[in-house]
Amino acid sequence: MFRIKRDPAKLLASAVARSTQTLGVFPLLMNYSFDKSRLPKGMSYPLKRSVLDETLEREAISKIYVVYYWLRQSGDVVMRADYCGVATKGRFAAGQSSVTLYAVPSAERKQTETLLLEKGLPSLCAWLKRAEEAGNAWRGKDHHLAVRYADGRLSVAEF
Repeated sequence: MFRIKRDPAKLLASAVARSTQTLGVFPLLMNYSFDKSRLPKGMSYPLKRSVLDETLEREAISKIYVVYYWLRQSGDVVMRADYCGVATKGRFAAGQSSVTLYAVPSAERKQTETLLLEKGLPSLCAWLKRAEEAGNAWRGKDHHLAVRYADGRLSVAEF
């Protein structure tokens, strides 16, 4: 039996090359952790990661520490953002946000994507920008944004 030896330096260079694709003439500067769940048949993610990255980059959103693409367990939330307050000393994510996109039934993917592009992403970006620019009182606490899809409509709520 033989093993294929892989050069770690080449693997790293390849990964860096893939993560620094260009958007027009501007390099993508998104630097966050990423976790994506495998989906069962009949489920789809409503938004491509490249679309999310392009939108965040265009809106100059930079304080994202992780993006999750996960299988929704229950409820109607299709996208969520969580801000980790800076008053939570010692937490790695303090002062940064996470974004989670949840899978939807494949039959609802196209309509959900259209609504996310029209209303969900603009609301998300405005909220994330506000989180980055807010004063100390707001940034001191945790904050959350939920984008819900139900009955062919999208709603956005902060909590």
